[in-house]
Amino acid sequence: MIDIAGLEVRRGDTEVFSGLTMRVAKGEMVRLTGPNGCGKSTLLSVLAGLRVPSSGTVSIAGRLPQDPLVRGLRGFLQEPPPLYEYLTAREQLALVAGLWDVRTGALLERADVLGLTCRQDVLVGGLSLGQRKKLGYVCATAHDPQLLLLDEPFNGLDSAALTAVVDDLTRRKQEGGTTIVWVSHTDPDAGLADRTIDLGARDGSQVLATGDGE
Repeated sequence: MIDIAGLEVRRGDTEVFSGLTMRVAKGEMVRLTGPNGCGKSTLLSVLAGLRVPSSGTVSIAGRLPQDPLVRGLRGFLQEPPPLYEYLTAREQLALVAGLWDVRTGALLERADVLGLTCRQDVLVGGLSLGQRKKLGYVCATAHDPQLLLLDEPFNGLDSAALTAVVDDLTRRKQEGGTTIVWVSHTDPDAGLADRTIDLGARDGSQVLATGDGE
């Protein structure tokens, strides 16, 4: 699903990655970890097509991350989630439903499972961090993408929502073969990730991980 070879990314004069090579197989669940500033969120941004690397190659299902066909395959939960603060939670979900041609009611049902039932008519600007994270997760998964990129998806969630998200991710992998890559300093379920990649443990040219990528 994901193939990265010789990736180099710079942030101003700072080198974030140099020679990064890794593969993630279709249906694999991979957790990215490491100290602050080691490039976890930057790597997700590259995979989301929001940042163009200085050199190297990155492909998702054999295509560039910026390819319009890849956009429909991918869901991205950023940290913090990019939500419209002047919309209500219900209006935010209706907007996303329209973009992906899915039923608003289906997204509202998913929001209910995460505990947003009584907050659907509250402005996004009035939601707590955890409530925004729940709403962002529903938006990122609205179109049932084949690849999920999640930046700190468990941060700020209450125990019930945490369980619901872990169950949903597990179901997506088992039933739909979804490939999931997430950034987290903690693993809410020891068996959730197929493997963990520590981006802080590499050297400039090390091959971090290999898979049977598709």
